Amino acid sequence: MDRIGLLGFSVIGVAFLVLLTRWLGFAKAPRLTSPQRAAELAQAAIPGLIIVETAISVDATAALVAGADGRVALVRPFGDRFVVRVLNHPLVTRAGGILRIRTGEAMFPETALDLGPAASMWAPRL
Repeated sequence: MDRIGLLGFSVIGVAFLVLLTRWLGFAKAPRLTSPQRAAELAQAAIPGLIIVETAISVDATAALVAGADGRVALVRPFGDRFVVRVLNHPLVTRAGGILRIRTGEAMFPETALDLGPAASMWAPRL
């Protein structure tokens, strides 16, 4: 078999595997089902955190969780699971109801949260 035929079979095989993983649901990002779920994730990741308030983005992909001690944690998907980061002096920009948060970690991408009217309350906290 010639090289072009082998290349064609390889491309078809890879395309099949990509379609199969999408069909099986492996490409879907997790969603937060409730503010309580975001609070549970934050408490599990940050020992001793007493949660006083939680705000989930409109698309349910990320949340901000405020603790009684003044700390604010970001809960967001990273691959197929959620990760939690305490926000220590993040770079925050606000455009209407959308907050864009950069944690300063090189391998942690910027997060955009559509909090609607609640964004005006959360932006000063960060």
